[in-house]
Amino acid sequence: MGPPGDFTDFVLIKGMRFVRYGLVLTGDQREGVRLAQEALARLDVRKTDSPDTFIGTAMARLFVTGRRRRHGPGVPGADIARHGGDPDIWRQLAELPALPRAVIVLRSYGGLSNEEIARVLDLPPARVRDQAAAFRQDDLVRTLDAAAATAEPADLLSGLSRLRRRRTSRRLRSAAAAGLALATVTGLIVLVRPTVAAPADHVSATARPAPSRVGLARAAQEVWPRAVSRLPARSADGLVYQPAIAIDDRRVVLLAQRRLGHDDVRLDVYDAVTGRIGRFARLPPDDEVRWFATDGRFVVWSALGLRADDTMEKRFWRVPVKGGKPRLVTRAATGDRTAPPEIHFQLGGGNLLWDTGKAIYRQPLSGKGSRAKVRDGLRLLEWPWAADLAKGIRHDLESGRSREFVTSGRGVERCSPDWCVERHAISRMTVARRTDGSGTVELPGSTTDGPVLNRFVVLRVRAGLQVIKDLRTGTLATFDPPDPSMAVGLGDRNDPGTMLAWSDSEGRDLWILNLKAVR
Repeated sequence: MGPPGDFTDFVLIKGMRFVRYGLVLTGDQREGVRLAQEALARLDVRKTDSPDTFIGTAMARLFVTGRRRRHGPGVPGADIARHGGDPDIWRQLAELPALPRAVIVLRSYGGLSNEEIARVLDLPPARVRDQAAAFRQDDLVRTLDAAAATAEPADLLSGLSRLRRRRTSRRLRSAAAAGLALATVTGLIVLVRPTVAAPADHVSATARPAPSRVGLARAAQEVWPRAVSRLPARSADGLVYQPAIAIDDRRVVLLAQRRLGHDDVRLDVYDAVTGRIGRFARLPPDDEVRWFATDGRFVVWSALGLRADDTMEKRFWRVPVKGGKPRLVTRAATGDRTAPPEIHFQLGGGNLLWDTGKAIYRQPLSGKGSRAKVRDGLRLLEWPWAADLAKGIRHDLESGRSREFVTSGRGVERCSPDWCVERHAISRMTVARRTDGSGTVELPGSTTDGPVLNRFVVLRVRAGLQVIKDLRTGTLATFDPPDPSMAVGLGDRNDPGTMLAWSDSEGRDLWILNLKAVR
């Protein structure tokens, strides 16, 4: 898991998952939080290779054997019904003893087999099989999902120090009576018998999100070494570099400025394979560069400039990916509502593409054609895909094909062709939902960008801690240093944001994570 100092970040990243799991086990928010804290108090970060596994197993065993467990008021049936569950099933679950309830939760909420449940609870498989549920499986899963959705964020770190001190002085006879094998290691009590995986979530359109398979985010330089480059923060002639856009898996365009964020001079290009920086394009004078996009053939950027009558206009320029002289694509008054926006545009099919929220428009990159409406009622995702979120349909603008586009219909923040990021209005839980309806993935924090390249999301876990999650592999990575002076703020000039950048505190070196280079 890493050094002990990583424990706080582990709890912040994974804490809400443990709170929901505890609530479903105990039936009560406060008891679920208390159960999660008891399990966390037993965690030794130096001895546990899989903290998720440890916490999931410890919570289940502590619930079943919890002599000190107190009963809270529980989640009201009205809240269960509001989230699509069955209040009668929830009431009957509350009347069950701890063991059959735990088995039902691990089987229906966790998706474990009887053999896996037996290993988690350290019981004979025959005893687990005896704990049958008198409910329809679909109704039971839906009700447990509804209970999990009522969980509220909780401060799991508060009181953990007190719990650890109390456990070091508590006599081990209570743990022995609970059937847990314990050992004291430098002030912590940990399970020493092998544990199995923490209950894994179902993968379906309506089930709870699947948890990340990693315990704590590692630095991006370690997770994706071939995708991270280190280069000087200034050019040889003293200009400040600001990463603009990744052309492909090796070339990154750099915006060279006299001062960071001011006085744009030119574009340079960095080659991650050779480590060399060369000239890419000279910028038109007096333009303020705003945004970049590329289709693998051209790099296009938007800029603001003054007209002869001192009014502002938007200008769009293109350069071949090999570099060269900028050519004007189009220009428009800043108040033109159907003109391309200065940010959030894309390239595809030889066109500059954008949506106004009501329709998608195009402008030929050749600069010779006129602006034209592509289609009404669609939002641009990633070329060639666009979506009608209200009707739940996604369209291929190139082939004309259409497919179902599944979302919850509420709390949708942003989408790519295969994923939508959603935030639950009550629990505040953030998930990435597959747009084909095949499942969801829990996101540890609030999203700041993505899904990028149809797979990456950037998440803010807390102040000073941002992580990148790969939805395709489940990998989680963060920045090193963890609170860089320019994290993310440098690499935000392209849409989708295929690149993240940060610098050291002195501003001498620039680190670039090219998401196009992640394999």
